[in-house]
Amino acid sequence: KLFAGQVFVADNIKEVIPEFLMLLKGVIDCPDLPLNVSRSFLQNDGYVKKISAHITKKVADKLNGLMNTERETYEGYWDDIAPFVKYGCIKDVKFFDSVKGSILYKTTAGDYLTMDEYKSRNEGKAEKKIYYTTEENRQAASVALYTAKGIDVVVMDTLIDMNFMSFMEYSAGENAPQFTRVDADVSGLTEESEEGKDLDVEALRTLFRDSLEQPELEVNAEALSDAELPVMLLEDEQMRRYKEMSRAYGQDFSFPDKYTLVLNRRCALVQKLAALEDKELSALLCKHLYDTARMSSRPLEAGELKEFLARSNKLVAYLAK
Repeated sequence: KLFAGQVFVADNIKEVIPEFLMLLKGVIDCPDLPLNVSRSFLQNDGYVKKISAHITKKVADKLNGLMNTERETYEGYWDDIAPFVKYGCIKDVKFFDSVKGSILYKTTAGDYLTMDEYKSRNEGKAEKKIYYTTEENRQAASVALYTAKGIDVVVMDTLIDMNFMSFMEYSAGENAPQFTRVDADVSGLTEESEEGKDLDVEALRTLFRDSLEQPELEVNAEALSDAELPVMLLEDEQMRRYKEMSRAYGQDFSFPDKYTLVLNRRCALVQKLAALEDKELSALLCKHLYDTARMSSRPLEAGELKEFLARSNKLVAYLAK
């Protein structure tokens, strides 16, 4: 509530209170506030701008104070205020500079870490990247691969997070983080291994492309840390962000899908697939592996699910022979 000389003026004057702080409750008494003017004049008044900047600074100081002296309490309501703090950082660079050390990132394990704490805990493991998930339950299989290697995965599941990550990557200076979703990269999941080094990757690439009828599909082979995982399907981070952002703004840009199928050369199934002579069985396995990899990040559509179940029955029949 805005007062001038203890006389009530109005509620929620956006020219005085920054938009991202509209959730605040309180009273401001400004005896020198120019009132007999238009809203546009009020918006450009130097005194009003000073008040707005002062309010923002006081909020930033309070957040930093709580972070430094009452960390547990601060973490307790971080999930509720995080969207407003992140929006404020995008809207006001000075606010971001003030609170960047108090921005927390919640991990799938329930820990709340600052950017520096995340980098410190994952030094030498996360390839200088911030691995994140947008849907923890749906992407649980991919998340588990990282947590098994001791890499923290942060949860970025609010509407503002997509914009906030881009803001951090382009506005945080030379130490800006690189955010990578768990199903967009395997650089943190590979290891030095001689297993499967003689794998005929070119033959497998042709086999998968022909079986899936996707001649442009990118197919690579890596030594993944989980030897029982046959394949992973990766979606290009930036292309996926463009598609999600266009949907969020109600636009229908037809961005092409850009997937990469990563074969785990350490996996016995992949090695046997390369040597399989039964063309029908190998085609069924290629389709099945591709679909199971897709299911780790998104559900199959009705037609796809029907085909997946029919194929599963065929594979079971092969095993029963």
